[in-house]
Amino acid sequence: MASTSIGGLLFSSAALIAALSLSADGFVAPSSHSSLARSYAPASDSSPSALYNRQARRKDKKKKKRSSLVVDDEDEDSAAAANSQSYKKQEPILLGGGEIGFDSEVGESKIPVATSSSSQSSKSKLDQELSGERIAEEGIVGESVTSAASVSDMPLEPGMMQPDVTTIVTDPDTGIARIQQGKYVMDKVTGKAVILSSLGPEYRLAQMFPGVPPEVREQYRFDWKTVTVPEMVEQLKQACTVPLKNSQTGKEWLGVPPFPQISNPAVEFVLSNRDYLGHRMKKALGRLKLRSQSQFKKEEAAELRELWKHFLLLEDHISAPFRQIVLNAETVVGPNFGNLDMKSYCNGELYERTANYLVLKSMVAHWEKKYNDAMELDALPDDESAFMAQLYTGDPKRYLPDPPIIFRLAEVSRITSMAQQMVKAFVDEEELFDDLPAEVKFIERALSIKGGTALRQFMLEEFCPNENVDPASLREGLKRLYQQMFNMQSDPYGDLTMTLWNLCVATSVGTDEARDPYEEYIANVKGTKYENNPGFFQTYTFNHDKNSLVRFLDSSKTIEKGTAGSAEDVTRQIQGEALQLLGFSFGGGGSPNPATISADTDRVEKDYDVPEDRAIGRPHMMGWLDLLGDEELTGGKKEEFEADKWEEVKS
Repeated sequence: MASTSIGGLLFSSAALIAALSLSADGFVAPSSHSSLARSYAPASDSSPSALYNRQARRKDKKKKKRSSLVVDDEDEDSAAAANSQSYKKQEPILLGGGEIGFDSEVGESKIPVATSSSSQSSKSKLDQELSGERIAEEGIVGESVTSAASVSDMPLEPGMMQPDVTTIVTDPDTGIARIQQGKYVMDKVTGKAVILSSLGPEYRLAQMFPGVPPEVREQYRFDWKTVTVPEMVEQLKQACTVPLKNSQTGKEWLGVPPFPQISNPAVEFVLSNRDYLGHRMKKALGRLKLRSQSQFKKEEAAELRELWKHFLLLEDHISAPFRQIVLNAETVVGPNFGNLDMKSYCNGELYERTANYLVLKSMVAHWEKKYNDAMELDALPDDESAFMAQLYTGDPKRYLPDPPIIFRLAEVSRITSMAQQMVKAFVDEEELFDDLPAEVKFIERALSIKGGTALRQFMLEEFCPNENVDPASLREGLKRLYQQMFNMQSDPYGDLTMTLWNLCVATSVGTDEARDPYEEYIANVKGTKYENNPGFFQTYTFNHDKNSLVRFLDSSKTIEKGTAGSAEDVTRQIQGEALQLLGFSFGGGGSPNPATISADTDRVEKDYDVPEDRAIGRPHMMGWLDLLGDEELTGGKKEEFEADKWEEVKS
């Protein structure tokens, strides 16, 4: 029987490019990223599980003073237009996909960018990034080297303390509810901040990569050679089902606990099959629920929705300590960006060094992706023929006034180069890296090997014998780490997460683990009929309101090449067409065209004739999305709104 609990860790030196597009057989490793998968469990079986022993929050560690990073004292424009000689000194070298360099001097990017207003900080945006700060922009949470920008999150006002956990606040300027990020990850089961175990670093590592005792694993583990998706769903449902009782009526029944309650058997079941469940089970449950709904099987759809949401809660609960430890690592790595004395701030217990390494490697992956986007944009011709390519390449937040991100090639290359140096410095420190579990060392080596066959040969013939590790345990550890990483925010962790998935696929080729029972349920590979595609559900078109954006886009003429040379041109053209078609302006301030307002507001409009190129043969207004009614949003509970209490004022 395989080991008790298997965790995961990540990645190591230089660069991470091409792997996202590679198949298992044609796997080409970009450079080296590393991950850990090993059994971690508290020393005593009689001790309570680390997943539930959170009596005290981990004491705050004193931040080590960051050594200074010498940066040119340039403003944002001069940084973007750096001369060729100094620019090449900062040139990052991306490995694994061939040597990538600069063909010539690079000036300011050709990307069309919205006009910038005055900066909110005396530092340039590049200087803020290089010093580990978030870019300061009014009303927007700007990016830092280790975390993404967000236009929806509510930034802190001057003098405001960051809340302990993420909360919903009302924007005083707009009245719109916005998210304000807290210092700690909230455990949705308790509704409070995650508390790391006070029993010591081994227990915190067990929280980061939780597992179960061998006898529990034996009870719940899938037989991956034969198991099907319906069987997995049924076993998950059985594990989640507990006796329930209505305290008012005394009625008793078996069912899934109400939110936010969970049961120990459900947690143990998910942990026993962590590498087989995760986000693919999330997708499968969602599609099965929509399939039942589209066949008007209301009771079955409601049961699947209940199980689906309960599984999401279990995933959030199990991954919460992992996310908290990684969040702690962000506060260590970010402020020390550019400091190559890694031991001064990245040392610590194994779980802390693991998280620091994850943040460092994710940072490299994220900025290498931005570097590749900037290279591609810079290579595009500066004319209308490349307009669409300019639109869909790179981060669209660059079109915002005062973009809260760094995106120009000269600036991105400086950050990418420094991030790579930091990871290399971490890996070169034996005290930091060499005692990390075998899976970390494997990924460090694996991403420098070209070809899936060579990769698997290295794993079986060289790595596993030298490290005294079983190949099946190694593969399971990689997949468990992938599931934990998938629960992190996609920006900036998504690039590394997808590379890790490609490694999982490549190492499984030729084994029983290469079998994927989920594929026919989530990939839609077996046609568009209910009888031969178990994951199919029939979509349909809607009656959209006369003044809806959908009707506007259906009716408006196609933007011709050459008429939209910049973001401002697109806005002006759309505004002009909207004024002609609907009698209003997207910018506001104008009055509706009286000709577009019907005098009879109570009349029933005819069915909307959806253009064929968008309808593509789908039926119209089937109505099954409304099958569950208000239960879809409220879980069957009546939701009250302030507007329900409003009354018409009698004149």
